[in-house]
Amino acid sequence: MNTGQYYTVYGLSITNKLTQPLQDRPFACTFVVYKMSYKAVHITCNPDQEETISFLLQEIGFAGTSFEKGKLIAYCRVAEYKDNKVREVLANFGIKPEHVADVANDNWNAMWEDNFKEAIIGDHIQARAPFHPNGGYKHSIIITPKMAFGTGHHETTRLSGISLEKLDCNNKTVLDMGCGSGLLAILASQKGAKRVLAIDYDANCVENTQENIQLNKAVNVEVIQADSISHMPEKFDIIVSNIVKNINLRLLPEFVAKLNPGGHLILCGFLDKDLNEQHNAALAHGLKLIEQNVDNHWLQTQYIPD
Repeated sequence: MNTGQYYTVYGLSITNKLTQPLQDRPFACTFVVYKMSYKAVHITCNPDQEETISFLLQEIGFAGTSFEKGKLIAYCRVAEYKDNKVREVLANFGIKPEHVADVANDNWNAMWEDNFKEAIIGDHIQARAPFHPNGGYKHSIIITPKMAFGTGHHETTRLSGISLEKLDCNNKTVLDMGCGSGLLAILASQKGAKRVLAIDYDANCVENTQENIQLNKAVNVEVIQADSISHMPEKFDIIVSNIVKNINLRLLPEFVAKLNPGGHLILCGFLDKDLNEQHNAALAHGLKLIEQNVDNHWLQTQYIPD
């Protein structure tokens, strides 16, 4: 799931330091909550609409959403709240705000934590908060609810996790680009990677990843704050990049340059309609498509050097 850069549904909307227009970012993640006034918009919608509505509201300045008592509640700082924009978004789904309330000087991140749900990713991965019981899955990963993208609830994280889980990570080097909460980096560590490098531009995501690494006692994981790998001397056996389409395309030459022979590149953050554009770019860089999956219009692909 980023205050200044690549990511998704549960986060702040602040100008992307990589110069991408706000509308080009499928997601945002992580933030620090300050004591200030918020508008809380109560919405009743179908469960399969929650992620999309959350994303669209984030794109117009909302700080995040929670799911409370069967309702979607979206929070926006009072200074950024525009009722007409909210109604325009919801009109696309044939719904209206049920109730708009002021949340004054309240740490609504605590409310979000209270309603944080575990995420089951595929057949073998459980992403859970420290207060959730271990469900006995092959990979039970503790994620502290800090509104960081990558908690396992968004389709792109699920798709990336399922694809990574199927790969042999034993004694491999793995890059998690746009790590968010660090879930994928921790998964690679649990699968026996000899080295995992987790990168995020946002300092809060880096901090959250470091915290989650400690909670999971993940080994061989390094976390750094960066927006590029071009300056790094090392190469990787597996690269997983769950970030926005335009940034993925921009970084594609770097990924190819840093991918070991026989390596695997997992890309996510594209919509299914973007497949041809992505595939053509990958072909131009000597990559071969070996896997593609779609979940609610979100596309995940896997490439190898051709």
